[in-house]
Amino acid sequence: MDSQPPLPEMHQPPPSASAAVIDDAAYFRQNEARRLTDLVTSSQSRPLHVHSIRIDGITHTRSTLVEQLVSPILQSETLGDVIAESREACQRLNRLGVFRDVAVTLDTPPRGVEAGGAAGVGRELVDVVLTVKEGPRFYARTGADFSNYDTTTNITTKISNALGGGEYLEANASYAVQPGVALNESAAAFASETGSYFQLLASKPLLPTPRFRRANRADPEARIEVAAYNTNRNAQLHQSHDEQTKGLAVRYKTADPYYGNHEFAYDVAWRHLHNIAADASGSIRKDAGHTLKSALSHSFTRDHRDDPMLPTQGTYVRVREELAGLGGDVQFAKGEAEGQYIRNLGHGFTLSSTLRAGLLMPLPNSTKPIRVNDRFVLGGPNSVRGFAQSGVGPVDKKDSLGGTAYYALGLSLFAPLPRLADKPIKAHFFANAGSLLPSTISTSTTIATPTPTTPATQFSTLLSSPPSVSAGVGLAVRFSILRLELNYCLPLVARAGDRMAGGLQFGVGVSYM
Repeated sequence: MDSQPPLPEMHQPPPSASAAVIDDAAYFRQNEARRLTDLVTSSQSRPLHVHSIRIDGITHTRSTLVEQLVSPILQSETLGDVIAESREACQRLNRLGVFRDVAVTLDTPPRGVEAGGAAGVGRELVDVVLTVKEGPRFYARTGADFSNYDTTTNITTKISNALGGGEYLEANASYAVQPGVALNESAAAFASETGSYFQLLASKPLLPTPRFRRANRADPEARIEVAAYNTNRNAQLHQSHDEQTKGLAVRYKTADPYYGNHEFAYDVAWRHLHNIAADASGSIRKDAGHTLKSALSHSFTRDHRDDPMLPTQGTYVRVREELAGLGGDVQFAKGEAEGQYIRNLGHGFTLSSTLRAGLLMPLPNSTKPIRVNDRFVLGGPNSVRGFAQSGVGPVDKKDSLGGTAYYALGLSLFAPLPRLADKPIKAHFFANAGSLLPSTISTSTTIATPTPTTPATQFSTLLSSPPSVSAGVGLAVRFSILRLELNYCLPLVARAGDRMAGGLQFGVGVSYM
């Protein structure tokens, strides 16, 4: 039997020379990075004395201001201190809002320089070099927002670092054009956005005194602002009037990414309810005319969501209190709160739950009525879906009258779409519920329940009545500055006076239930 010839041996082709060079270069870079990391880590306690701090790139910013923010670096005693304090200084400079880029370099001082003072004896000297790049001082932006109900054009101009200390001057204006007929009932969501708005704002940072070995989040950004504004709001579709407001506000703001943001404000505003529709209700006509509002307010916001428009995880808290009655024609105390919890279920699914509540009460011994433009309203594509804008609660003829207490609940499930899992569009399943407590108002069609006199009895009355409920399915699309929703809504429970908006409902906004 003839033997078969041996099979030829199979060999892998040798790697090309270029691939070997690339592998060697990558290995060298990784090795060098690891070596430098180990060197810095092992040298954290190495004694050092900062000889000087040099700041390069300053053009319009006051050098004394920058020196104040970086001064704790001079107290460093080790290499670890120098690195940590330099990092903190860079963050303080970034939060000033005038620098586009901040970098730090450690250098050796010139030869012949010796440590001065007892603190530097026996320690190696180092110079810290901060290189900054200032951002543009003048900024202007124009834009347009479109919906199926109106078109809004806006312009913003800003002068940054106006006096060299992080101050800025800003002017913004917007104008909304309302077509004669809405494309559908859900377009009423944008009724309150028609009109015009103008604001002139001056802002100045209030810088804390930085301290050595103190966490950066212990130095929140703080600003004081003074603003003058003029607004014209069209509320014809659901409240049969226009409102003009001219005011002056002083605000103190703090911003901290860990603990949250606070705003304290005093606002005095002259308000005019005018252009009353011919078929307006008596409740609207009663509140027409001029009022002067003088109010103190506080708001707190903490946003730990991974995306404010279409989040996949995190929490959000917002609280606002207002006290009106320091002079003027209106006297009340008002509080509102919102909480949101978002949980990532995996595989592209997200569950979001939201709770909102508000309470409005007259001040003790006050004889001033709570006017329609100060009350809460509820309903619409951004709150309780499946109802018209401001469509939950009492009405007089076609006018929504609002209320003095409310709560709203929202539960949403976002799911990936086939072949679009990596796109900013999700399927949306939701259920909403909410209730609004009427004010003490006698209308031409109904007699509202009198408002209780204490917060406990107000919420007890509110919770004792069944809420308005809806559910539905649709699409949610994320854009950089807003979220768009198109939902098919089914109202499940409605109370007397509610205006339902079942079927397709379109919403655009930045805050949703």
